[in-house]
Amino acid sequence: MSAPAVPVAEPSPIEAAREAFEHTRHILFPFHFERWLTLGLVAFLDQCGRGGVGGAIPGGPPGIPPAGPSNGDFSGLGSWFTAHLSWIVLVAVVAFVALMAVIAAATWIGSRATFVYADDVATGRAELTRPWREHAERANSYFAWRFGLAAALLIALAVMVLLAVLAAFLIARGGGAGAALGAVVLILLVPALIAVLLAGGLGAMALRDFVAPLQIHLGVACRPAVRVFVELVRAHPVPFVLYVILKIVFEMVRGFVLLAAACVTLCCVLLPVVTQTVLQPLFFFERAWSLFLLRQMGYDLIGEAIDETAVGPAYEGGP
Repeated sequence: MSAPAVPVAEPSPIEAAREAFEHTRHILFPFHFERWLTLGLVAFLDQCGRGGVGGAIPGGPPGIPPAGPSNGDFSGLGSWFTAHLSWIVLVAVVAFVALMAVIAAATWIGSRATFVYADDVATGRAELTRPWREHAERANSYFAWRFGLAAALLIALAVMVLLAVLAAFLIARGGGAGAALGAVVLILLVPALIAVLLAGGLGAMALRDFVAPLQIHLGVACRPAVRVFVELVRAHPVPFVLYVILKIVFEMVRGFVLLAAACVTLCCVLLPVVTQTVLQPLFFFERAWSLFLLRQMGYDLIGEAIDETAVGPAYEGGP
């Protein structure tokens, strides 16, 4: 791959957004149901592993002491934990392994689909199997980084939860000094939690929005693409900061649009794939936005793809 062209001006996320809008209008209109449905499916798969993992684990070992007046005495609860420690550890380990397995599966699917959707947006095509196979090796490398980030975030959150529980016990049973220490720990956990969530969100955004397209453009694994991305951030810090701010605003707007669509359709639009199909212009624009910003920095994934397919029906909006 030849060296990227030297950009002639400071990159502009606003100009990239304008170009992404024009690209979206050109590719998705006139409307073709098969195209929108295929892209909706790909966009749905692209979101796997990015929405978090929720749910509850019902039940637990029998014998939990019933709630009742305790006059602030936690001795009964402490005795129960001591008596059932082996069960608690076993359930925690099984739950953690099951959770990590679910996260790994969802993240792997989402990682493969990230490359499929970026390819489709860049080329103007609506394909699944061809880019799924073509980018398999790079997507697997990307998955390792993305799963590592998710695992690190989950471990950090688990540690914070443990510290919060210990702090609560100190406040309840530690006396004056212990209660003060527990309160300090809880206060410090608030900015720490915000920092961890912010770092995780920015890391995930960087990987999907910029590192994955750089992998496609350069034909490399995730680590070299990360190094290129870091160099770009150092060279153009202001455009990246502005992009993050505008991206947050865009996500808020998309959330309001989704809420309005849910109200109008009696929540039918919230069904999997239906959301991504009905609101495909928003998803398509969001995916194209970072590609056009990279284009201004000399990594023209869009231009190369269009040059190869502009004369074909896929780019002209045909099925």
